[in-house]
Amino acid sequence: MRKITIVLVALLTTLTAYNQTSRRSTDNTKDRTTTTRTSTTGTSTRSSAAPVRSTSTETRSTASPDRSSATPTRNSSATRNESTVRPADRSRTTTTTATTTTTRATHPSNERSHSTQNVAPARRTSNEYVVEYASPRVERTVHHTHHHYNTPPATREYRREHYACRPPVHIEFVWTPQIRTRFITIYPMVQHWEYHEGRRFEAISSYDAIYYRGEVATVYGEVNEVYYSRATDEYFLYFGPFYPHQDFTVVMPGYLARSYSRNPSRYFTRQYMAVNGLITTYEGEPEIYVKEDFQVNFY
Repeated sequence: MRKITIVLVALLTTLTAYNQTSRRSTDNTKDRTTTTRTSTTGTSTRSSAAPVRSTSTETRSTASPDRSSATPTRNSSATRNESTVRPADRSRTTTTTATTTTTRATHPSNERSHSTQNVAPARRTSNEYVVEYASPRVERTVHHTHHHYNTPPATREYRREHYACRPPVHIEFVWTPQIRTRFITIYPMVQHWEYHEGRRFEAISSYDAIYYRGEVATVYGEVNEVYYSRATDEYFLYFGPFYPHQDFTVVMPGYLARSYSRNPSRYFTRQYMAVNGLITTYEGEPEIYVKEDFQVNFY
């Protein structure tokens, strides 16, 4: 019995050992298969993930061109917008400049009155457009010359520099509604007076009167010659050289001139005068037509 028992125990142990070894082998094979499967699935997953990554990369690459293309589009649109806006602004600027230039050309007095109310108008150049008014004087014929020059007198520029006129000290001319009403009567050819109330006009010399044609101003200087027209009963006061080389002319009716003296020709000769009024032109020369005594000041 002991032998049989020993043999059975040995068989059982061998069976158990065999079963264990078989299980181990099967487990190993299972593990190998699972690892193989895992590895295969991992490789497949990796291989499948790689295309996904590549697709994502492609997507990124495709997106990046979109971004890059979008960025240039934005830049190009911004550039286009800037390019479209900036020329427009420039055109608007040029348009406004043109309009202001036109406004200055058509209304020189209004532009000056807006910019500087208490300062005399800036000196004009001969190239600027000016609104000139014909003189309201009655006489339109040239009178006879009493003083003849062997050689023409010096130019305005030379005489302004070497023979400057003595300016007035306490003479001011202020634009008021009363002055405007009187000027409407004296100068009916002017339709619009665009000076602001309270505008102060500084005096300018007879040399510079030619640069202020069409403007209201106070012109001062010395009267060197007086001519009387019997046909129209008007006195012509010439500033500067003798006629026809005068710098500036004052036209005065006979009744106003005789209110100062019985002999106006002698009275006004060599007088220093400051005359207020609209600077008009006659044969290209500046002059002021005086009709009331508030326009004449002696100094």
